[in-house]
Amino acid sequence: MTPEDEFAERLARVRARFAAALDGKIGDSFAALETMSGGGETIEIVISAHRRLHEMCGIAATLDFAAIGNAAGSAESVMCAAAKAKRALTPAEMAALKSELEALRRAAAGDLQTYSNRDWLSRPA
Repeated sequence: MTPEDEFAERLARVRARFAAALDGKIGDSFAALETMSGGGETIEIVISAHRRLHEMCGIAATLDFAAIGNAAGSAESVMCAAAKAKRALTPAEMAALKSELEALRRAAAGDLQTYSNRDWLSRPA
């Protein structure tokens, strides 16, 4: 096996793991949405959700899931001010985040469908 083949194999495994975990990560973000407008632990939930979306954005783009990366970036940008200020989300931010998470879910379905016939999604993780 050539170094290029080894790299392609590793990349295929990373893509498959990312694809397999994606729905759960989006679901976690939706579940956290319910608790991002209160006080106390809310701040940690906002920061954690922001971090999760930031990571998703970067990793998706790196792995050639462009729509997922763009949608995660849009959702992340809604949370930026609150995460930096270490505060809960405003009602307007909550509504915007919900909309962006719904768009992320659609983007994920589209990207995964587009790439479902590619060899790297069918390989074991």
